[in-house]
Amino acid sequence: MQMHKGDQELVRSQNRALVINLLRLHGPLSRTEISDRTRLAPSALTRLARDLLEEGVVIETGKSDSTGGRPAVLMSLNPEYSRSIGIKVERARILAAAVDITGAIRSRAEVSFLEPPSPPKVISAIVKLVKKLAFDRVLGVGISISGFVDPTTGMDLYSPILGWRKVPLRDPLSEKMALPVWIENDVNALALAERWYGAGRDYNHFICITVGEGIGAGVVIGGEIYRGAFGGAGELGHITINPDGPVCRCQDRGCLEVYASDCFLSAEASRLGFDSIQSLIEAARDGSRDGKEAFARMGRYLGLGAKNLVNLLNPEAIILGGERMDASDLFLDAIENEVRRHAFPSEADRLQIVPTELGTDGFLIGSATLVAADFFRVPAKEAVG
Repeated sequence: MQMHKGDQELVRSQNRALVINLLRLHGPLSRTEISDRTRLAPSALTRLARDLLEEGVVIETGKSDSTGGRPAVLMSLNPEYSRSIGIKVERARILAAAVDITGAIRSRAEVSFLEPPSPPKVISAIVKLVKKLAFDRVLGVGISISGFVDPTTGMDLYSPILGWRKVPLRDPLSEKMALPVWIENDVNALALAERWYGAGRDYNHFICITVGEGIGAGVVIGGEIYRGAFGGAGELGHITINPDGPVCRCQDRGCLEVYASDCFLSAEASRLGFDSIQSLIEAARDGSRDGKEAFARMGRYLGLGAKNLVNLLNPEAIILGGERMDASDLFLDAIENEVRRHAFPSEADRLQIVPTELGTDGFLIGSATLVAADFFRVPAKEAVG
């Protein structure tokens, strides 16, 4: 039966995505290895490899070790093919990075603010940062931001840290830059980066928990980010620890962020007579009993929050990240003890608790991976009717 031209184009596109995804995950590989793993006919792979080399998506990178015959030429993704721009919007600054298709950061830029920026100021700053990181071929711009984000509409629905409600970002930015734009919650972006390039590569079910100015959770189920019905899954920082506790910046009482984020550490530093969180960290490391207890208490509360997620979702691993992991030596044991003590025994015994591999760069790499995910996506045939 003769294949229609549209079907032929779809198959070629699917085979192309199959090969470049294989090289992303396992490259460099020889043509024989690619053929064996994809089950593509050698003739079809030869044509596809030629097209990918001509396009510049892949390059030949040396030869394999000989086992008696002629060494095979290896192929890998070309890091110079393109860039994706990753953006992270914070309360006092915007970070940006140009990331190649192998997930490596190639250049950086940032802008700082004296006070939380308004949406127009953020949009203007992002446009300037993207221009600063310009490259011959830019696939698009991925933006990660705190709070309740709707990736479908490209809107930041609610960010307590920024004080924003229902702020459209994708469409005005795409119009100004003439580039495709993706918007995502910042912890989801980090979880995506860890799934592709970091500590999450070996897990299909994990939770990425971040601690710093806020507390968030990126939930990965079946290898995919779980966003919930409206994009709000993973707001771990706003689960209730004590309904009669202090008021959180979200205006609710007793949220986890009140007991375990930088907000808590700042209050503890003031209470104990230190002028900053950094001073509290240094005192705790120097043996201050009160300083060590402040971080231990923070770790216990984080462990309680993590335990609830473990019992609810049964993940293989918890991956811990965020800016305050710079002091993880002071609270990591308390987190692990609390999780192990309160999670169901069978889950606690098998659960892995590990730090991010990408560190805070994961936010930028994850933002850029929102773009790369579209580039590497395997096309599917659209249903008719």
